[in-house]
Amino acid sequence: MMQTLSKGLWDIVMGYYDDASSVDEYVKMCDGYDGSELFGTLRRHLPKGASLLELGSGPGNDVAVLQAEYQVTGSDLSLEFLRRCRQRFPALVFEQLDAVSLLTAARVDCIYSNKVLQHLTMPDLTQSLQRQQQLLPAQGLIAHSFWLGDKEETMHGLYFLYHERAALLALIGQYFEVIDTYDYGEFEHGDSVFVLARKR
Repeated sequence: MMQTLSKGLWDIVMGYYDDASSVDEYVKMCDGYDGSELFGTLRRHLPKGASLLELGSGPGNDVAVLQAEYQVTGSDLSLEFLRRCRQRFPALVFEQLDAVSLLTAARVDCIYSNKVLQHLTMPDLTQSLQRQQQLLPAQGLIAHSFWLGDKEETMHGLYFLYHERAALLALIGQYFEVIDTYDYGEFEHGDSVFVLARKR
């Protein structure tokens, strides 16, 4: 049975990203990452100039690309990531949000994340999808990447949930119409999927 994140466990997860040295390690790990194929998939469905909210902006690597084509609002729960993003992109808005409750007044055409919802348990992911459905306008888009697999684990205090592809798409399909998927390998062939789905 999948667990739900207790407040204590959630504090541990986010405490990792609030530590400057941990954030430095994360930034180094992401050095050289190329998400161009994900962005190409997104461009096929989200027109230039559309508004986009990124969940879990981290150090802002995806924002750096997305801002060239979209009206981007960034977000993260980590104050350390937010501090760095606001310094790096002073003209953009960054909100402190968790990916479950999404307590924001922002209304956007697309909600995007790159390997962020992996930290949510199944109950929390379900709640997040329901909330995203509420926030988006008719025909609004979600675009999220996930690890594929059939396990859950905790590393360095961080919770990770790997999804079986069919079950993940079925869950998303309860709230959105899945319009495109892109399977790719980040560490191993076929270990990840990028899902685009539209609000009915």
